[in-house]
Amino acid sequence: MAITSSTNGIQQAPIRLLHTSDLHIGSDIYPEDALRGLEAMLASSHEMKVDAIIIAGDLFDNRRIPDATINRVFDDLGSFGKPVVVLPGNHDTLLTTGWTSRSLPENLDLIRQEDGELILIESLNLAVWGRPVFDHSPDFRPLEGLPPRPGNSWYVPIAHGMFMDGQNDEFRSSPISPKEISEAKCDYIALGHVHAFRNVSQNGVPAYYSGAPSGSQHRTVAVVDLNPETGVSVSPLNIR
Repeated sequence: MAITSSTNGIQQAPIRLLHTSDLHIGSDIYPEDALRGLEAMLASSHEMKVDAIIIAGDLFDNRRIPDATINRVFDDLGSFGKPVVVLPGNHDTLLTTGWTSRSLPENLDLIRQEDGELILIESLNLAVWGRPVFDHSPDFRPLEGLPPRPGNSWYVPIAHGMFMDGQNDEFRSSPISPKEISEAKCDYIALGHVHAFRNVSQNGVPAYYSGAPSGSQHRTVAVVDLNPETGVSVSPLNIR
């Protein structure tokens, strides 16, 4: 892949991401469909020749998931072979309560630090930041503390919460405001928590919900192309 020059003078190569969220593995309502969604998402990642997968929360549904299912999920993500970054959402209590029953695949980074954590994927010149949801309440702001762009990398924050642009926003848990998005100095914000593809970009900052690959009538993921010459393009991809 040839390296080209971006409009801000940073040397970057084009990369393609698959952004997904809300798989809810272990759901009491659609357990088999959730696993099929995982398989379909990974198949789509191979078909679309993406460079990395971003999972914006709620990979799992609860803490009652059998070890065999957990192992299957991480083995499947490991078999992808390219970088995978997972941000725990409000349902991912399995991941935020000290679960350590197995080691993670080498290609998978789990964002763990409560105040936010920056993941650097040097092979893609990509930085990914996120805050895990430890406290799904109005006091928790998923984009609070977003650090500036680290060096000359692509920069993709992940946030699991509710985009709020109306009244009474202070009463909703894990709110994300238009102002927070519009002031973010980044290339793309990968959102989770809403089970439908949705564009909530602000002031030229691309921010999207990917939708969910399972558990809904219209199953989608988002394919994100970051190109220093043509900019950022985001497309919904239907999951069958």
